[in-house]
Amino acid sequence: YCTYTEPHFSLPWQMKRQDSATSSGFVISEKRILGNAHGVAFHSVVRIRKHGTAKKYIAKVLHVGHECDLAMLTVEDDEFWNGLHPLRLGGVPQLQDMINVVGYPTGGDNISVTQGIVSRVGVGKYSHTEECLLAVQIDAAINAGNSGGPAIKRNRVVGVAFETLDDAENIGYII
Repeated sequence: YCTYTEPHFSLPWQMKRQDSATSSGFVISEKRILGNAHGVAFHSVVRIRKHGTAKKYIAKVLHVGHECDLAMLTVEDDEFWNGLHPLRLGGVPQLQDMINVVGYPTGGDNISVTQGIVSRVGVGKYSHTEECLLAVQIDAAINAGNSGGPAIKRNRVVGVAFETLDDAENIGYII
């Protein structure tokens, strides 16, 4: 849950109206959470909710890589980390690999798991910054709110969900 205020680029002495958005993320080693940079861009407050609980914890944004659309966060409240186990990272998936994408898409409070097959691995333009970096195309649905969720193959994270192709069905991209 990110509360943010975008700058008003055409009126730089003003800020746009405060807004909020949701995205997904996952726990990695050393009490860190990996998600998308566009999910915390221009943040003023980021709160994180664990699966199965209603309580939201204040998160600290440690690093933001806008070029690669990745962000690393942590929660300083030790209670948050009780019962959580970090996911292990794997390598780049290959063509025809079966991938599961996990996240919390907009419109519900429950976790969503979609399955897809890798159909392309190559350099693609990231919509967050227009940088051209490695992107993996899959035929799993990646909806608003899924961004930042893990893409998993054989119990290893092989990517991070980050965008979908507009005007197309079931074409998503992972970093």
